[in-house]
Amino acid sequence: MIDVDVPLLTHESKWIRLRDACGERGLVAVGVGPAGGRGFQLLDRFAALGDQLDAAGVNLVFVYPAQSARHVQDPLSALAARYRGKPCLLLDMAGVFFGHALPPQALRVKRFDRQMTCIETVTISAREAGWDVSLGEFLASALV
Repeated sequence: MIDVDVPLLTHESKWIRLRDACGERGLVAVGVGPAGGRGFQLLDRFAALGDQLDAAGVNLVFVYPAQSARHVQDPLSALAARYRGKPCLLLDMAGVFFGHALPPQALRVKRFDRQMTCIETVTISAREAGWDVSLGEFLASALV
């Protein structure tokens, strides 16, 4: 379960709801469990797909738990988020966004339509070889 109305903290220390980050045609939210990857690394690794999604009107955001703040609000991650020009690295400070904590090195990915109805979901373990390919395929499927 994901609560799309939980306030999330942006890299600019502003509070938004997930629905506020939605693009014209939807949103893909990647929940990043502890040790799931630093913000700037994920933004860089999936920059091309993020650009394609943006062009298609679908925003891509990475949501981290509060205890991972150092992976999201470090200077390099904040700079990478500013470069994207929109909220893309978000912190769940209250710890209630996903209903319960994600396991270490897990990614829970959800695709939403414009009305914030969940269309598709997948959980990916960053411990498995090819996790980035699996995430890339999921992101690419949102382009169709």
